[in-house]
Amino acid sequence: MKKTFVIISVSDRVEDLNNLIRSIRSFHKFDDYDISLCFQDYLGNADQIDRTHIKNMYIYPEKMGCHGARVQLLRNIEPLDYDIFVNLDDDMELTRYTDYFLPIRKIQQEPGVGFILTNWAKTFDLLMAKVPKMRDEFKKQTLVYNGGGMVYGKRIALLMAKLPIVKTTFDNAWAMTAYVNGYTNYRFMGSLAVHKVCGRGGMQLFMAENPAELMNQDLIDFKRAKKQRGNGLDYLIPLDADINQKAHCLHNLNKKR
Repeated sequence: MKKTFVIISVSDRVEDLNNLIRSIRSFHKFDDYDISLCFQDYLGNADQIDRTHIKNMYIYPEKMGCHGARVQLLRNIEPLDYDIFVNLDDDMELTRYTDYFLPIRKIQQEPGVGFILTNWAKTFDLLMAKVPKMRDEFKKQTLVYNGGGMVYGKRIALLMAKLPIVKTTFDNAWAMTAYVNGYTNYRFMGSLAVHKVCGRGGMQLFMAENPAELMNQDLIDFKRAKKQRGNGLDYLIPLDADINQKAHCLHNLNKKR
């Protein structure tokens, strides 16, 4: 079984990216995972990346956003080459409590599984507070994002590689595409990673720099933020409660058994 981490990064986060890669390679349980990287190098910092452990690396001179960069990376590495994929963000750190074994087994055993989101905390101290609550439990959740790493199989990767590369405000199209094609997405409560969300640069800056562009407006009832800034921050990140009846009907029509 061939596995790869699917990582996207940007020029102003090279230090974070190198820290993520070090955390991966500090645990033998991840020795059989390749590292695949799409680096958006608008500042010309690619030479600062520790490439020692990177199997597949692709450099682009401009920002594509989370969605576009991941779609481009999947197209480049050819999804048919791998059986299991794990999306990671560059502001993450894997820990001794990070374990993708059970999500991978569920994907292998159940053809109807789409994405499996794993759990996370913003700091290591907050992570340790969550450790006593860890349990090997899967909960259905349609709109899943990256959290502590998002696990999926080849069938889903092939669907994602066909998505249009656009500078969309959110990456909800991943979970929604799996859902309307009949797959069921989950959260897994038995794995924890550090994810320093809403830090400098990254997605927050991308949203602030670009006008709002939404995918799946026919499937999701997007809500506007109270404060309008004229950019991607004008909308709230969509949740399961925002999914409309059309999406649910498509899921039931195409449901994988």
